[in-house]
Amino acid sequence: MIKSITIIAILFTIVFSTSRPQSQTQLSTKKATTLETYKEVIVNHEDYTLNISLENTNSNNPVLVIVMELKNKAHFISSMEKKEFSEKFYFDFGSYKDLAFDGKATEIPTAKAKILYPNFKPYGEGILWVIENTIYRQPLHLKNKNDFEVFGRVRFTIEPRCTLEEIPFAISYKDGKMVFIEPKC
Repeated sequence: MIKSITIIAILFTIVFSTSRPQSQTQLSTKKATTLETYKEVIVNHEDYTLNISLENTNSNNPVLVIVMELKNKAHFISSMEKKEFSEKFYFDFGSYKDLAFDGKATEIPTAKAKILYPNFKPYGEGILWVIENTIYRQPLHLKNKNDFEVFGRVRFTIEPRCTLEEIPFAISYKDGKMVFIEPKC
């Protein structure tokens, strides 16, 4: 009985140890040659959920859609605010040679001027605060029909926590299809 258990244990060890390196090699090769693609980018935070997606319209021009779902009475300064604040909602691409913004973004619902911090001078005046779930829609202009990758970011300060949030994203255009890929940070 002890001999049988010993033989089974030795066989199991040999089989397990010889099959393991092969599977590791296959995994690393597969990971290096395949590109992870996504239909959307979702960031779940205790104060917000941010969802970035691409929408195709009838005119075949893509639209970048950013949905901000606020939680725990969180808020931020609207990108539509005329006054200069480094904290306001902002999104951009690192390069515009292949893909560019086409016109202005829309904000739905439009932020309303509020006085949320009356004792803090820069915020004491009526600032456009986003205090409810909001959708940003930014039409895009495809400047190049060749394959490309473009890297972008969404940046804002979430209040009342007062933390700067910066979310990177990347878009790949390949064989006429536009998808999100893992950003190279």
